[in-house]
Amino acid sequence: MKTPPPRAQGGPAILAALRADISSGKLAPGAVLRQAELAEQFGTSRIPVREALNSLQSEGLVQIEPNRGAYVTTLGADELHELFDLRVLLETDVLRRAVPLHTERSLRRLEAIQHELDGETAPLEWLRLDRAFHDELYAPGGRLRSQQMVASLRASVERFYLAQLGPEARRPGWNEEHQRLIALVRAGDPDGACAMLAQHLRETEKLAVSTLGSLI
Repeated sequence: MKTPPPRAQGGPAILAALRADISSGKLAPGAVLRQAELAEQFGTSRIPVREALNSLQSEGLVQIEPNRGAYVTTLGADELHELFDLRVLLETDVLRRAVPLHTERSLRRLEAIQHELDGETAPLEWLRLDRAFHDELYAPGGRLRSQQMVASLRASVERFYLAQLGPEARRPGWNEEHQRLIALVRAGDPDGACAMLAQHLRETEKLAVSTLGSLI
């Protein structure tokens, strides 16, 4: 007897589920995403599946090509370096604009997120909190379009370092860099904060590039 499909899910739920599977590596680079199979899996029609795939393509996680369909984007080292170059350019810009606009309240929110990060052991939840930290770090600058671009760039590269976020791997240094970022922002030092952020992103870049062979 055929197993009935799960309860039907809408586009946002499908998008979140597929994004999580790509970020975690469950869907590896190059994996084919067939609309009919996904519609059956989620108990829905192809329309919300198609919408989710289009959104993932705009985030850089999925490529949709005529006659080939949709598949998880594969990146080479050169492309990964380019994405991090763009991240450094954009994120240091939004941070520089945000530093003078931070308040004691916004800094307390940053510290609260970092406190959660310090105690988090589940990689996916740690990644969610790390996103929240950076969103809060940049928010006072009010550069919404830039932050949307940052989020898209980040989504394209997260899966390449998620596998190495064990407690004894990159995370201790990562958390220390966050603490230094908070201190520099609190001191009202945009140059120091931007230099620290660039270093933080470049260290993350090294980690991401080191995983390329194991993911493909």
